[in-house]
Amino acid sequence: MRPVFFFFFLILIQSSYAQQLKFVPQDSVKGNFSSFSVDNFGRIALVKNDVIISFSNKLDTLFSTSLKAFRPTSIESSKSFRTLVFDQERSVIHFLDNTMTDIHGEIDLVNLDIQQPWLVCESFGGNTIWIFDAGAMRLIRLNENLDKLMITENLAGVFSSGEFPVKMMEAHDRLFVQISNSGIAVFDVFGTYITTYPVSAKTFDVYNNYLLTYSDFKITARPIDFDGRESMSFDVPQDLIQFKFTQEKVYLLTSSGLYIGTYSPDEK
Repeated sequence: MRPVFFFFFLILIQSSYAQQLKFVPQDSVKGNFSSFSVDNFGRIALVKNDVIISFSNKLDTLFSTSLKAFRPTSIESSKSFRTLVFDQERSVIHFLDNTMTDIHGEIDLVNLDIQQPWLVCESFGGNTIWIFDAGAMRLIRLNENLDKLMITENLAGVFSSGEFPVKMMEAHDRLFVQISNSGIAVFDVFGTYITTYPVSAKTFDVYNNYLLTYSDFKITARPIDFDGRESMSFDVPQDLIQFKFTQEKVYLLTSSGLYIGTYSPDEK
């Protein structure tokens, strides 16, 4: 049976039972990488210590850069014209262009009166970014001039477990913030709290109105509205670090490298 690209979401909608899918690797980049990102053109940025390496969608090496003392905690290329990198330990961000050249230089978020910058991600409402300030338990949205556009205060009640969140991303006009053992909190694009999905996961992604969570050595896809449709599960390597689903490919980062492929129904 030929691999399922992302028509599997149509299968999921039409299916009345959960189905197991198996990863079929088609390409890879071997190495010990800590994280990666993929932009809308399939270009890949891989992080190894302080070095970021950019690959084309054909896996040709394009550019690389060393940020010296900067160690990226997260990297995001959801905007095709720039890559956002964040060093949580130093509370610093950089914006890189498509040649991995620094655009604005080092930006110290503490100097912007943000007590403890903990998570950073892109927002699609213009050239803006989200910051989770763990010191004040608040969400902040900054514009391209680093002015505060909006602030959501008093989030201690949302994150009542006492744990700081571990991942944040905006998708489908919502902001998703993951707390490892409690769930994934959801906010609208104005920073207003909507709900919390009660799922336990090591990491997550959002694609095509599905919430994809990784736990117990598998990825589970659930419709974001939790409307009773069955879930679908995907086998993954036991040493999975990070994953990304796109229109045509799946990217799985493991301790030995980045593997790129598709899923097909497991016929065993």
